[in-house]
Amino acid sequence: MPSIKKESFGKVVDGRDTSVWTLRNTKGNELKVTDCGARIVSLRFRDKDFTNRFLLTDASTVLVDGKDFAEILWQGEQLFEGVKFTADINGKTVSIIYSLSNDNEISIRYESADEIDITAQLAFSAEVLPDIDFRACQKGAAWEKISDAKSYPVTEPAEVMLEVGMFGYDPGCPIDYLDAGLKNAANLFSDAASIEIIVYATQDNIGVQAIDGGFALKTGGKFVGKAQTVYMLKNRK
Repeated sequence: MPSIKKESFGKVVDGRDTSVWTLRNTKGNELKVTDCGARIVSLRFRDKDFTNRFLLTDASTVLVDGKDFAEILWQGEQLFEGVKFTADINGKTVSIIYSLSNDNEISIRYESADEIDITAQLAFSAEVLPDIDFRACQKGAAWEKISDAKSYPVTEPAEVMLEVGMFGYDPGCPIDYLDAGLKNAANLFSDAASIEIIVYATQDNIGVQAIDGGFALKTGGKFVGKAQTVYMLKNRK
């Protein structure tokens, strides 16, 4: 399991103080999440030269039923494998669980007894990940440069043959690629930074587009019960 530290986020919502949780794995990489909008605040990843790279911008957010609830204070709870945020939105109870494994896998799990549409937008920095290539992992997809004029929805993520132990095993944060229905949805690679991001998801609504200062990767869709997205971070030499 990652080490988890809770601190003040330095913001007041509805008269209550907000908090930020820092999840740190054994490789020294860190994921910060906050109960203010149940979103990711920052992601620190050590590159092949052991230099700290802060991959995300402050445009990262969570959309519920198409709306940005960034100013909603969720109920935060520390779990063995990560941090869980729960809120009642439009009469629906929804939970988001963030985990960080020692294999540099970021898991975002969603839970709701009602049908709900949740989209997580991770905004990556073009300064840290310059000249990014994107490949939607479906039949016939090719590597492309992200441009202002294009987005790349992936409606049918490619099935992948996975084997137990393929990604290593972290008992504190077991991510079930085989039985959870995760599919390889997208790959992103910055040759200049030598960093690759591989996206797995149970959802079918995945897209990427250029934004000010970088690019936004969106994963989500409607579901009842559980859904999950996993971002695997890798260094290339």
